[in-house]
Amino acid sequence: MSHESSDREIFSNVDYCYLSSTRYGAPMRYAAPGTVRSDDRPPVATDNAPSPGAAGRIPAQTRWMVAPRLWPHPPVHGVDPTHPYVRAYWTAVVGASAVADLLRLIAAARRQASIPHPLFLPVLTREGLVHHAGGSIWVHAAVPALGISQVARLSPRLRRSHPVDLRKALLASR
Repeated sequence: MSHESSDREIFSNVDYCYLSSTRYGAPMRYAAPGTVRSDDRPPVATDNAPSPGAAGRIPAQTRWMVAPRLWPHPPVHGVDPTHPYVRAYWTAVVGASAVADLLRLIAAARRQASIPHPLFLPVLTREGLVHHAGGSIWVHAAVPALGISQVARLSPRLRRSHPVDLRKALLASR
């Protein structure tokens, strides 16, 4: 009796299905309980599963409220926050969630409303989109254009199209 056939016999005796793969050289042998069907899920350890009534995740922390204010001086080269330039270029620099936080801050400042503390406030501050002064969060009514160091971080395609798109955005924002 060969070694391979004895493995099959052992696995079949304990109601396991024998599986073999030669994709990466030497055959690999492993077992899965029961018979293998196309709609079966992989085996899961039940000793570390949560009890049936337990929550699936830890609830999100409660964030304190902030009331952003509009910066009194507009940026030199400002673009309307709703212009596609903001989503295309600032998203490439700081990420989609940070841009969403920025747009929420601008909208809240215009309405003079409070919003939950933005998660990406440090990123927005580092890039100069948000300012902290006098215990308040200050935002511009218009989103500033990308600076030289920010344009340098763009992909080559976005770097090439940036000057043209910036001109269009500035003309549309007047």
